[in-house]
Amino acid sequence: MNFLGHLYLAGKDKQIRLGNFIADHIKGIPIERYPPRVAEGIMMHRAIDYFTDSHEAMAECRGYFREGYGKYAGVVLDVALDNLIIRNWSTYSPLPLRPFIYRFYLQMAMQWRWLPPFWRRMLPQLVRDNRIYRYRTVDGICESLDIMARTTSLPDHSPTARRALTEDYQKILPLFHIFMQDIIREMEQEYGISPIGWERVQQEHELA
Repeated sequence: MNFLGHLYLAGKDKQIRLGNFIADHIKGIPIERYPPRVAEGIMMHRAIDYFTDSHEAMAECRGYFREGYGKYAGVVLDVALDNLIIRNWSTYSPLPLRPFIYRFYLQMAMQWRWLPPFWRRMLPQLVRDNRIYRYRTVDGICESLDIMARTTSLPDHSPTARRALTEDYQKILPLFHIFMQDIIREMEQEYGISPIGWERVQQEHELA
């Protein structure tokens, strides 16, 4: 999963959110270096990544990104999941998306002291570009993939991602919903953490 996926699953605790946000840039066991809830967020991030990589529905989804991306299909799918979450936001959250994202930016800025060097450099740019909100469009996803292709070893083949998120969207969508239900349940069981407003969403669906 990418930024929004981890933020969504991390629930409402700002320190657990922080841990989920910085985890990719933290090596080893974080317990001795961070407050307990930040460390828990880091470990939760790793559990989310493992669950995502191991899930059968995600393995099938990766197939739609394989052409053009090969072994990097999982990396591209992680980014694309933020687009899928936003396009189906009302299914998973009762909260307006923009304030949800802006609150996250503010929470990360207020915990500046715990940010690793990478995010001290990059958080201002993430906020300035409102990168997470731009994932709501396929163009926004492809723009990020193009940047990654210029700065990392990711192949430069965003048309594959565009096709998957447009022409293949209806095939990917049911797999996405299966995965989301499963990972929400898994995080509830393992960490006792639910997405903000998840109980309300479930109640509304039961009444519908």
